[in-house]
Amino acid sequence: MSNWGRKLTILHQRIAEKWLYRWGYRCCLKQQQRYMAKLRAQQRPVRVVFVALNVAMWKYQGLVDLLKADPRFKVVVVLSPGITYKPEQRLRDLQQMRQFFSMHEVDFVDWRIEDGAQPVDIRRELKPDVVFYMQPYHGSYHPRHCFLHFTDRLIAYSPYSYLQVQVPYNYDNVMQNVAWRCYYANDYHVADARRLARNKGVNALAVGYTSADEYLSGETENKGGAESGAATPAAVKTLIWAPHCTLANDGSAFSRSNFLMMADYMVGLARRHSNDLHIVFKPHPGLLTELYMHTEWGKERADEYYGLWRSMENTSLADGTFIDLFRESDAMVHDSGSFVVDYLYFNHPVMYVSQNIERAKGYVNEPGRCAYDAHYIGRTTADVEHFVDQVVLSGHDTMEPVRKAFYNRFLKPPGGHTTAQNIYADMVNTLCLR
Repeated sequence: MSNWGRKLTILHQRIAEKWLYRWGYRCCLKQQQRYMAKLRAQQRPVRVVFVALNVAMWKYQGLVDLLKADPRFKVVVVLSPGITYKPEQRLRDLQQMRQFFSMHEVDFVDWRIEDGAQPVDIRRELKPDVVFYMQPYHGSYHPRHCFLHFTDRLIAYSPYSYLQVQVPYNYDNVMQNVAWRCYYANDYHVADARRLARNKGVNALAVGYTSADEYLSGETENKGGAESGAATPAAVKTLIWAPHCTLANDGSAFSRSNFLMMADYMVGLARRHSNDLHIVFKPHPGLLTELYMHTEWGKERADEYYGLWRSMENTSLADGTFIDLFRESDAMVHDSGSFVVDYLYFNHPVMYVSQNIERAKGYVNEPGRCAYDAHYIGRTTADVEHFVDQVVLSGHDTMEPVRKAFYNRFLKPPGGHTTAQNIYADMVNTLCLR
């Protein structure tokens, strides 16, 4: 496609989104009802497509397994690495997804970007009835995979992370207003959707957190997609460092990264503790692309930095799935919004790095505020040093009772069912499948 063709496609998307957001979303409910009536009359398997961005954000395997086992559904996953990422990142994401879905015997449609191939035209070639997305943001997906192609079908949105920030950006995107279903973690999120979304959250349903099923299963992932060093001796503690990707840190709700402050310090920390600490560098999937574009970093410096974490004697790089890593670690230092809740499932000591924690807490809902309160807070590298020495290595963990209380209040699965079971039951009941 020529540059003019891409620009025209994007312009058409912008116009369509603007119309849907202002007026068109009102028509979607009736369109969905008509389409569901058509499905029931045809009495054929419901074609369900999941659009997958990368392995790290894939939290839907339990649901896919339930749908695969039910002859009333036909399931396929479309590999769709984020178009905003650099080619190197997108190719790495593709390779990890190919390995993961092959291992799990899930039918997937590939995208041979290394061969210059165009992505599959989902609507024309797969003819989906239901299309699942893990992110609602404009520009995350290739235009052929954009939700705008399916406003007359059934769009389902299930966020890959635990939503905390109470701003329209999290609940009032065009996709969330036109979707057939927005599957949220709990009633706090549904209440936020009803207050913030243009459609008043009429399509919002509390089903549980997408990641909880795997976190609580006790099963190992064995999914690949992570680079790790040799086995860590029992006497050595494993510390995860998980920086976010928003390098600007300009004070907005989604700008929280402290990477530029922490980068050299964490390398030095690893070198000083070569005998008693193994540090796993677990960057946000978008960090590498951000560093490539940063005026003081660029591709060469960023690649060299990532390579350093692969090569130091007591460090490793994890850029794929992370559940086993979380489960087997001893502690984490991070500034990632989604990990604020996620890591608390494992009851290990955790520090959140923020030079203004009150600002970070000011944007979030009640579960988010309580999750921050279950963290040690690091405003400076000296705070991180104290956390490592006193909590991680010496074991003086005073926050354990707070973490347990948070789990009991916010993280226990609802209704005695898994999140996947709750979504599956809603799909069967709402579509009136026999």
